[in-house]
Amino acid sequence: MENILKVILPGTLFLVVVGFGFWVSKVGKPYNGLLFNVHKLVALGGVILTGVQIFRLDPLDTFPVPVLLLIALAGLSVIAMFATGAVMSIQDQVKRTPKLVHQISASIITGAMIIALCILYQ
Repeated sequence: MENILKVILPGTLFLVVVGFGFWVSKVGKPYNGLLFNVHKLVALGGVILTGVQIFRLDPLDTFPVPVLLLIALAGLSVIAMFATGAVMSIQDQVKRTPKLVHQISASIITGAMIIALCILYQ
């Protein structure tokens, strides 16, 4: 039960971030400061919480190699999300590429973490 609770909070924060991301994108440029900052801060908090919880489980000793690779892939996608989010917030006219990378990275994170959880809890 304790391990399930460790998954629920980061998962909920991820859904909140995605929800605010959709909301921010629907409002359009210039971004609403409150929505945009909530999106960024909840994303940062979710990443930190998830990282702390993963490292508390001592992943190098307890996780199989495929799960470690999936976590690494999700981590690289998180870096891409923060980078493309910064590019999109700075530029007045956002090119299609950063927005597409931002959206694809969210899908990669979702898929990688779901597969990792399925492997761990099968």
